[in-house]
Amino acid sequence: MTGASSFLRNAGLLAALLMFATSAYGEAKYNPYTKQWEDVAPDAAPRVNPVTGKWELASPGAVPKLNPYTGEYHLVPPNSSPQYNPYTKQFELAPPGAKLELNPQTNTWHYRR
Repeated sequence: MTGASSFLRNAGLLAALLMFATSAYGEAKYNPYTKQWEDVAPDAAPRVNPVTGKWELASPGAVPKLNPYTGEYHLVPPNSSPQYNPYTKQFELAPPGAKLELNPQTNTWHYRR
């Protein structure tokens, strides 16, 4: 086996592992209204945020909540609170126990909502 083929095999295994690890807790879903990939729970579906009037992917029971650090409202689980994301250097609203997950479509780290 050559060095290049070994590298490609290892890169493929790493990619598969990352996809499995990130999909175990949440997933990246495409929002057709915003044309963006979002890190959300598997049961998330498009909903209109009644405060902003924008379409978001949100789980059943999600409520509009203000992120005091950004001044923006997002549809999140009711028990969500601001969590610091060291990759974006911003606070995101996330449920308790949420972990940072890699979104393979955007190659960014976010808390799943």
